[in-house]
Parts: sequence; structure tokens; C-alpha cells
Amino acid sequence: MRNRILIILLFFSSQLYAQLPDIPIQTYNYDTNYIDYYGNLFAVRFVSPRRIYDFRLKNRITQKNITYRPNLQSAFGLGFTYKWLSFDIIINPKWNTKKNEERGETKEFNVKGTLYLQKHMVDVLLRRYQGMHIANPEDFFNPWDGTYPYRPDMRSTYFAISYTIPSNYTQYAPKTTFQLDGRMKKSAGSLMYLSSFQVWTMKADSSIVPPVFEREITTDARIVKSGMVMLQQSVGYAYTFVHKQFYLTLSAMPGLSLAMGTVHSKEGSYNPVTLNFLLESKNGIGYNSRRWYTGLYFIYKYQNVKLTNELAFNNNLGELKVFIGYRIHAPYVVRSIIDQ
Repeated sequence: MRNRILIILLFFSSQLYAQLPDIPIQTYNYDTNYIDYYGNLFAVRFVSPRRIYDFRLKNRITQKNITYRPNLQSAFGLGFTYKWLSFDIIINPKWNTKKNEERGETKEFNVKGTLYLQKHMVDVLLRRYQGMHIANPEDFFNPWDGTYPYRPDMRSTYFAISYTIPSNYTQYAPKTTFQLDGRMKKSAGSLMYLSSFQVWTMKADSSIVPPVFEREITTDARIVKSGMVMLQQSVGYAYTFVHKQFYLTLSAMPGLSLAMGTVHSKEGSYNPVTLNFLLESKNGIGYNSRRWYTGLYFIYKYQNVKLTNELAFNNNLGELKVFIGYRIHAPYVVRSIIDQ
């Protein structure tokens, strides 16, 4: 019986495999006067990313806020790109022991996936942190003794999936800036339409606002657990300036998000449903030739969520990445797997 099951599974898997090449993963019809496509080359790169993440609870009347931030440090790794496949392998050694002593240690889990086709751009992001510190204690203590209050029990998770369409996709290719599987030969820009679904959760063993801070913020901020879902719609513009092999990409995508969820505090639970402003930007600068490429890109997202008449939640999310890479002819083993 076991052998029969294996034969059946192998049959169906072989049938599925035979259908894969018929799936139109991507079709490139770029205007060759504007874009050179290097997807048939295998790109190897060294990368050093620095992630950005914090959240704050803000008194909407006094503008006083308390900011929580994980202890994030620079990391490094290797990346690979060939045709539609692109990924980075990153390690974070946390060598800065002095910073760990000052701000406490953070356990981090970070997964990022991208699928950038000619017209369609899909980004998936999952970040989870345990162990966060108050980043602005000097706003509450005078004099401040130089220590950062640390909460090892605090856990925060952020998940987002976004879908972006550039209107001028034949002459403007965000892939050439962020995945660098090609090169823009002329300056060009495009309107950008972005939709996203986001989930943010936070949990702690006790109120995340220390009693000494409550008078400055509000008792509504004595939060121990929260879960928010945000639906985003943005429209913006992106432009890439090109001079020979050098490029500069700038973009701004303002938008609105519908936020809803549940907040559990020491004062009780409440369920905010609000329409809020947000801003997203993806930028890059560097050198890009057929073989060598290097530079950095900066991705940033800010959003504000009204929780109560007195309290708002702010979130900063982003990444700064430095990279240097070289393109070679794809090894046979890579071509035999991806091309099939």
C-alpha cells in the first residue's frame, strides 16, 4: 500500500512540474531605449542592512510621547539574483556589547519576500521582536542618568503584504533600483499605486507605560495588549535620475489607512476604528553597470493611528541597505533549476 501511495504522489508531482513552465511568471516588454535587462546574468552581492523600527504612544493634546525601540544592530550577508528569483542571506552577530548593556537585548525574527515583475510589485514583510527599551527617557527625567528602561517581556509583531503598480512600467522599472536585475539608461518616472494589508500586535506582562510617565501621557496608555489591522491605499510618484552608470531614485507615496482593532489596558478594553494618514518612500542611489553595481537604498514608512481622543499610536518602519555586487553568467546548476 505504501508503495502505491508513493507512485501516485510521484505521478501527480510530475504532472504539476510539467505545468510550471506554462505559468507566465513574468514577461518583459521594456522600452529598450530606457532599460537594459540583465536578468539572464547571475548576480552575487555583499549586503549590509540596518533595519528601522519603533512605535510610540503620543498624547494628542500635549504632544508628549513615549517611544519604544528594539535594540537593532547592523548585519551583513550575501545576496543572489537570477531572473525572477532574488534573496539575501543575512546574519546579525550583535558584536556591540556596550549597546546591549545600555539598551538590553532584543530577540529578532525578520522575513522579507519580494516579487517584482515588470508591472506588478509584491512585498511581504514579517518582523517580530522581544525585548524593547524606552528610547526617549531624557524627555521624562531631569537630570537623566543615561540609562534606558528595558522591558524584556515586551513582544511586538508586524506583518504586511503590499501590492504596487507603476503606471509607466515600460520605461520606469523599480526592479532596476531595488533588485538591480537591469539598468535604466535614461531618466524616467511614474505614478505609483499601492495597496497593503497590515497587522500589528503588542503584548507585555504589565502596563508598557511606567507609573512615573502616566501623568505625562494619559491613563489610556496603560496598555498591556493590543492588536490592530490596517488597510492602506496610497498614490504617489517615483522618479529615477540617470547620469551614465549612476542613478538616483526618489519617491513619495502618501495615503490613508483604515485601522481597526482591540486595545487592552489597565483601564479596560476599547475598539478603535479610525481613518489615518501615512507616508511611504522608497529611495536608492548608486552605480550600476553590466557587471559591477554598488550603492544603497532607503525604505521608510510612517503611519499614525488615533486610538482615543487623547491617545495616538505612531509607527516608524524601514530599512537602510548598503550593497556591492557583480554579475556573471549563470552557472549551469542555476540555469537547470530556474529555467526549467
